[in-house]
Parts: sequence; structure tokens; C-alpha cells
Amino acid sequence: MGIILGFLCFFSFCLLFVKVITRKLHLQIIDKFLMRFHKSISVVFILLCFLHVIFVIPVLENRSIFVVISGILMVFFLLFLVILCHTIKEYKIKILCHRILAMLMAICVIGHIAAYYADFIAYQQKVTNIVFDNVDLVHIKDGIYEGECDVGYIYAKVSIEIKDDKIISVTLLEHRNERGKMAEAILNDVVANQKIYVDVVSGATNSSNVLKKAIENAVKKGTE
Repeated sequence: MGIILGFLCFFSFCLLFVKVITRKLHLQIIDKFLMRFHKSISVVFILLCFLHVIFVIPVLENRSIFVVISGILMVFFLLFLVILCHTIKEYKIKILCHRILAMLMAICVIGHIAAYYADFIAYQQKVTNIVFDNVDLVHIKDGIYEGECDVGYIYAKVSIEIKDDKIISVTLLEHRNERGKMAEAILNDVVANQKIYVDVVSGATNSSNVLKKAIENAVKKGTE
């Protein structure tokens, strides 16, 4: 939902920013048409921005600092713009402040999207680069071991108990994910099948692989 609201924010912002272009190009008919809906679109944009912020709060821990900072700055400039528009009485000063803040918001929006895109590409690359080493349980010492795997958007930390070359239990200590909670079912599959490399959960492939890699990393500690 957060991503959808983000795209809606961007679309509504583009509608507002088009008015700047139409005015610069002296497209009076289009400019007047957009002016009729300017306030309505502005209200929609503000509401979408705050809804977007609310829905993305739970996943901010998984985002890069550049995504977070650019988003915070955009909201800050938006609030500042709203406050100034309702407090400044001088028309020329109000228009000047409006244009400056609108440009700063545009920079933040572009930076936010660029940072998110770069962050997402890096996440996909990390997931693609996950390689399993096919650890043999026969060579694992008895004990309880912890392992983790972090690919950015998804992070998993598990604890696994090994006894007599068997997996006694797998405990999930932490699992940060977007929509991959159902992948946690593989923990029971690992114990039931007595192997790490069970089938992934359909619809949660990335989380499944991250969890399996975390289990593998835990088991490897028993060979040290």
C-alpha cells in the first residue's frame, strides 16, 4: 500500500508541477483549466503524502538513509509551504516563497525516487547473489547456533539446535520483511525434512531464501 500511495503522490505532484510549465509557456487555456483544480489537487497531494508516510513507517528500517532523508525533507518543505501560504499576506512574497518551496520539493521528490530505485536494485542484486553451500549435517557438532542473513529489504536471524546429526529445532529470532511472513513456514519444513534446502514458499521466494541462508549460516558455526 505504501508503494501505491507513493506513486499516487508522485502523480498528483506532477499535475501540480505541470501548471508551472504551462504558465512559463504561456499556455493560458491549459493554465486556467489547471488553476480550477489546483487547490483540490493540492489537498489530495497533502493527504496522499501523509498516508504514504503512515504506511511506510513500519518498513523504514529496511530503507537506505537517503530514501528516508529525502522523504523527510519533502514533507518538511510541504508543511512549510502550507504554513507560509496561510500566513504571508503580501502576494508577491507569497508567490516567491511558493515557487522556491515547490522547486525544493521537486528536487526532494526526484531524489527520493532515485534513492528508492537505487536501493531496490541493490536489494535485488543481493538476493540474486545468495549462494547456498550445501552444508552436510553429519559434520555439525551438537549445540545451539545462531545465524543471520541481510539483503536490505529482508533480514532474518535464526537459532538452530543440532543434536546427534539431527535438527532438533529452528527458532526465528527476527524476520524483517515486506510481504514475506508466510515464508516462515519453511522453518517447520526444515525440521520435518531434516534438511536446510527445502522448497521455497510460493509468493515469498526472497524471504524463503533469506531464511534458508540464515539457517545455513547458523549451521556452519557448528563446523568451526
